[in-house]
Amino acid sequence: MGKRLWWTRKSMSRYMLIWFLILICAPSALAQDDAPPSVYQVAAENNLFRLEVDHTTLAFRLTDKRSGYVWQSGLDTLLDGDRLNTSWRTFAQGGISIEYFDARATNRRISLGNSEHVLDITPLENGIAAQVTFTEVGITVGMRLTLEADGVRVEVPFESILEETPDFRLSKVYLYPFLGAARGAEIDGYMVIPDGAGSLIRFSETTRAQNMFYGRYYGTDVGMTGELPYDPRVTTPIPISYPAYGVVHGEGENAFLSTVEEGAAYGELHIHPSGVITNFNFLYSAFIYAESYFQATNRSGAGVTVVQRERNEFNAVLRYRFLTGESADYVGIARAYQDVLIAEGRLCQMPIPPGENIGIHLEFLGGDKERILVWWRFIPMTTVPQMREILADLALPNTEVVFYGWQPYGASSMPPLTVTPDGTLGSVGELVALADEIRANGGQLSLYFDPQFAFFDEPGYSPYTDLAMAILNTEIFGYNRLPGLYMTYESIERRYRSLAESAAAHAPLGLAIDGVGRILYSDHRDSASLNREEMRRAYQTLFADAPVRLGMYAPNDYMLGAVSAYYHIPIDDNGYIYTSQSVPFLPIALSGCMPYYGSPLNFSSNREGDLLRHIEYGVYPAFFLTYEDTANMLNTPSIWMYSSSYEQWGEDIRQTYNTINAVLAPVRGQRITGHTLLIDGVFMTTYANGRQIVVNYLDRAYNHDGTLIEARSAVLLEPENSP
Repeated sequence: MGKRLWWTRKSMSRYMLIWFLILICAPSALAQDDAPPSVYQVAAENNLFRLEVDHTTLAFRLTDKRSGYVWQSGLDTLLDGDRLNTSWRTFAQGGISIEYFDARATNRRISLGNSEHVLDITPLENGIAAQVTFTEVGITVGMRLTLEADGVRVEVPFESILEETPDFRLSKVYLYPFLGAARGAEIDGYMVIPDGAGSLIRFSETTRAQNMFYGRYYGTDVGMTGELPYDPRVTTPIPISYPAYGVVHGEGENAFLSTVEEGAAYGELHIHPSGVITNFNFLYSAFIYAESYFQATNRSGAGVTVVQRERNEFNAVLRYRFLTGESADYVGIARAYQDVLIAEGRLCQMPIPPGENIGIHLEFLGGDKERILVWWRFIPMTTVPQMREILADLALPNTEVVFYGWQPYGASSMPPLTVTPDGTLGSVGELVALADEIRANGGQLSLYFDPQFAFFDEPGYSPYTDLAMAILNTEIFGYNRLPGLYMTYESIERRYRSLAESAAAHAPLGLAIDGVGRILYSDHRDSASLNREEMRRAYQTLFADAPVRLGMYAPNDYMLGAVSAYYHIPIDDNGYIYTSQSVPFLPIALSGCMPYYGSPLNFSSNREGDLLRHIEYGVYPAFFLTYEDTANMLNTPSIWMYSSSYEQWGEDIRQTYNTINAVLAPVRGQRITGHTLLIDGVFMTTYANGRQIVVNYLDRAYNHDGTLIEARSAVLLEPENSP
């Protein structure tokens, strides 16, 4: 039978006062507080861990038997100087909090410690099941906390959520937000966040940041906003493409990896550096069940704020995997995440075979159109024979070639549903012949294709049946190289399957998929609505059985299982002021499992620095090219390209490839096993075969154990026992 507890504010306050008086003598280290045995009860135990749960707050303590370290999910001890008001204190102490909307669409957060509630707890074989009813608002949420072989699993089943009155709607659920929290700089450690390639936030007393960070996994849901904002004068932040983060309490001592196993489509990462509201460093995942939006009521712009009618349907599942010893750093966390992706079948399905040379991503623009009076004229930029000529002149192995703007009338026209290049560029037979030549040299030729994007006022789709709708009852505006609109899943599926089957009939052509792998939105069209989680599952299923080889541009984690090449991997973080250091979290997670290529270096504003970062992170180079002069594009929609002529870039491409290949070729197909900051500006990356690469960003030479690394250069170090 479950244990049923009824708490009013008065009884809860009395309990908390007694509890606080008991705890004031406890040690102050947040992660190592020794709470009284009466507060925590053993819920499960295995060879590595002991899980104890507080049956009044649902907070847990996890003892790692390997090191004796105790992780706490809640704040048991309050100290003088802790900047926590009642709302934040109860948020920190409890295992679950919720946010809700009232009848006026005003949201408020409540926790177990500051609200009347009924708590039912049922013991499980390896943990507990809990059901919390927040009686003031009539919202019930169920949760399961279980011990796994490598850590803890937390689940909120969708069917456990109940709303008793339409006056109160569940908005968000917060689970164990203070797990791994650190009071100022009390602990020597940091948070590892999925910011671009990855970055660290070291525990400190203060921060220059003025606000907390809230970021949606997989970026903004444009199905709720109606548009993906774009301003060419503003650098767009890199969205969070993988729902994972980590916490380190002492490098080489204790750490954990947190992943969202289900519900990431409606997950949100919250990061709180010390000095912003509280004096604690902490981060956590929240889950969004309903959002408010502004609904216009007339054409003059008047309207009201309303809450979406249907609750977002998904199961929320978090996993915490605990690490100790040498694995307890950002490299160990990234490698643990790689293990997760491999175990789930999303990575290393086709490991990179060892070889003598790295790859290079070369994207060619076929052409685009320009307006002449009332009609359009096609402007060819790179024909198939010209592409062959450039590749022969470069004479580089393992070229990952993408043909962009291959379709009739070029890049700003809707791609056909079959392999039908513009006749000016060449025939299908010529394309296939070139693909055979590239394949024979270890490379791949793929046609660029974004199946979810519809260009404004272009033929090739129906504006009445093929376009997705935002909850605002408007079409969804976006930007992917050019402005346009987003399509329904049915349209995406039809277009993709048709072109993929056509490409498969013209082997070895492949497809380079853009947009759909990284942009995830809900579709509110009445006839075929899909929420974001349903769209994610549909994409994952659609691309899992691809009849052709697929490369993808910056794909989200759920698409990795379908990908043979990763284009435009970030090589830096977003530069947020609260981060301490950019690290190769994502490159480490992908290393040894698939080739990953950077953004075009001929568009880089810091080519020398970016080249060194490619070497440090194991990233292969990329260039965007045309045979004709870039100026020919001035009157076309492809004016965004500003430097692409092969005549200008040919020699730079050869030099760049040779420089990177000299140090990365010996570690081709190897996993990254270490990454170390030797001194400020000098980094060392270690690979599974024992080889190490030292990158020196300084303006002076650096001596590493007798090896001189010249200024702004890199050196490959062989293992000591190598012949």
